Amino acid sequence: MKLIERVLIKDKWFKLLIPEEDLIEGIERVAKQINEDLKGKTPLFIGILNGAFMFASELIGRFNSPCEVTFIRLKSYEGIERGEKMKEIQSLTENIEDRHIVVIEDTIDTGHTINYLLKLLRKKNPASIKIATLLFKPNAIQFNINPVYVVKEISNEFVIGFGADYDEQGRNYRSIYQVVNEK
Repeated sequence: MKLIERVLIKDKWFKLLIPEEDLIEGIERVAKQINEDLKGKTPLFIGILNGAFMFASELIGRFNSPCEVTFIRLKSYEGIERGEKMKEIQSLTENIEDRHIVVIEDTIDTGHTINYLLKLLRKKNPASIKIATLLFKPNAIQFNINPVYVVKEISNEFVIGFGADYDEQGRNYRSIYQVVNEK
């Protein structure tokens, strides 16, 4: 399949940052680590919608033991600007007490979403909570959050692809693209 170098989403151009094969290689590495860490356990994977759906599918598909999967939907972005106010669109309904939880996120930048979710989950007394993220922006983080499983660290640029969006578009691309100003 031909690699797409540039894409136009609405009014913004994006250039290739991380090709799909690099993402898959990183996902396989993270999946191997999760398989080792959770051997003999039946974890509950919690994907954060909408962004984490592609990463969750790829990651969970590589987990080699029984597990359960659910999703929660939170919203904090407006366009490319990160909002600090969290909106819970689809809530967690499962009982997670004494469960081993793996939260799956597409991108951790400021940490507002994960911080909000961790507070929510900790109130429900899980046995453990680990965070898996496709992309981590350590220079943007505003909370003491250290994801255990990171596919790729990137700079604080706005990106789309592999589930990440710009105004709900661009999630379908299998590579990661970074916003650029020029055409």
